[in-house]
Amino acid sequence: VVLPDTGCEGAVAVAERVRERIAAYAFLKDSDGLDIRLTASVGVATLPDVAASAEELIKAADTAMYRVKDRGKNGVLLATEQEFM
Repeated sequence: VVLPDTGCEGAVAVAERVRERIAAYAFLKDSDGLDIRLTASVGVATLPDVAASAEELIKAADTAMYRVKDRGKNGVLLATEQEFM
């Protein structure tokens, strides 16, 4: 998700809301009577705080997402400049 004109606090808040809504939604409940729950691991990165280009931005967010997965999944992590220098 690209959020123009959104700082790190706003981006983390949006990511957390998306993660919470995914976790709360019962997939296939109406059509098949199932109650499948999913989680989301989300990496957040912002320009120009962490990255100077779109490619660096995606790399930073991707790295942060994998760190969430390494920590047990289902979370949000903000990439920091020190991690990518």
